[in-house]
Amino acid sequence: MGNSKVSKDFSTGKYTDAGLSSKTNFIVGEMTDNAAFATPIPLLKDVTDANNEYIVALGKVEYGSKADTVIKNNLRAALTVLLKQLADYVQTTSNGDEARILSSGFDVNKKPATIGQLAKPIGFSVKPGTNKGSMILSCNVVSNADFYEFEYMELPVTPNSVWIQRTSTKSKLVMDGLISGKLYNYRVAGAGSDPSRIWSDEISSYVL
Repeated sequence: MGNSKVSKDFSTGKYTDAGLSSKTNFIVGEMTDNAAFATPIPLLKDVTDANNEYIVALGKVEYGSKADTVIKNNLRAALTVLLKQLADYVQTTSNGDEARILSSGFDVNKKPATIGQLAKPIGFSVKPGTNKGSMILSCNVVSNADFYEFEYMELPVTPNSVWIQRTSTKSKLVMDGLISGKLYNYRVAGAGSDPSRIWSDEISSYVL
């Protein structure tokens, strides 16, 4: 059992009209007498019949009427429905095994790449906010970051000092509730699926 997913993208962006027909023929050919998919749903004959009807309509489009184009589009949509149903059958029967899926003639969806540890933020700055006791923290956008973790710590550092964290979906945060006249350290890190953090250079600044 695997975790591969059958691609159900039969859009015009992936297949031209002629390309969809060719892909359908390829799938039918690969699934015919394929022991891994002995009882296809829908029947391969039904898919072939729909494709043949679509091919005939496709041949009339170049020098045909607007009505011929509409008919072709409707038949493409009907063929796509059958292909998606067949893709569902392949998905279930293959148990997500990539080799089995590929043996059917269908494609598999690309697996998301592991992003890993994000880069160290650059361009980090700390400026006084418009309200008393507030600071504006910002940095350049970190590639692949889902959110940002901004932290601050009151200075001087003592054995009981801890970083206090606030998160933001943007690379800029207005940090309120600070004590005027106090000196704080600030830092930021981009965050994603990787639990590790690469923190920016720290900046120390008084709160107005």
